[in-house]
Amino acid sequence: MIPLIGIFLAVTLQASTVLVPGGTVTFYLHDDDLNTSHRGIDEVSTSGLLEFKLAGMSITGPSSITETDANSGVFVGKIAIPNTVNGRPVTQGDVLVITYNDESDFSGNVKSTSKSITAKKINTGIEVSQKNIRIGQTFQVRIYDQDFNLDARRADNISLKLIEFRGSNGIRTALDNPVFEAKTNSLRETGDNTNQFVVTLKMPKKINGKEVDIGSNAELRFTDTTSPSGTIETVKTKIKIGLK
Repeated sequence: MIPLIGIFLAVTLQASTVLVPGGTVTFYLHDDDLNTSHRGIDEVSTSGLLEFKLAGMSITGPSSITETDANSGVFVGKIAIPNTVNGRPVTQGDVLVITYNDESDFSGNVKSTSKSITAKKINTGIEVSQKNIRIGQTFQVRIYDQDFNLDARRADNISLKLIEFRGSNGIRTALDNPVFEAKTNSLRETGDNTNQFVVTLKMPKKINGKEVDIGSNAELRFTDTTSPSGTIETVKTKIKIGLK
């Protein structure tokens, strides 16, 4: 699970966020002085330009940052967050400080600007819009998972294949099964950098040729294989199949 958590670096730093040990932080630096090729995409060395400290200790950052588009003046970089620092595990409350050493600000002076991000444990969760779902009724499945937030500046997606429906009669199928009549082909993030993903489905009468038993219990299981620790995490929620 490798979350990309965006921050925005500029002469004035903006947009606080959190980081997850073992994950990745994506950061953005806006400085038109670094935009030297107005018709091309610039790549700038971070040596002497950016400093990275976690829990007061220097850590290795990216060797360069790349302009997001020709003549944008906005540069993006990614920094891997270690699981340990100074011989101990990174824990909730540890602070990452990114410092930008601006060689020449708008007044021509040297200026350093810093942004702090606090380490935090984020739990993955799954829920449904209602616990009693009738045959033919539409319902929403919602997932909170920071690690699928791959781009802090755009809405991301989670594949429906990662959620399994387990019902009576031995029914086992992923939510990408067309019988659920999903409104979208994935769970879509509700906005930029929200970490919340939603899809609207319809409860079918039959799944893989088997009747969905009215009054029975079912389970939705989300299997997440992208944990920073490399472990597989499964979260689940129960529902009841109601009358038409």
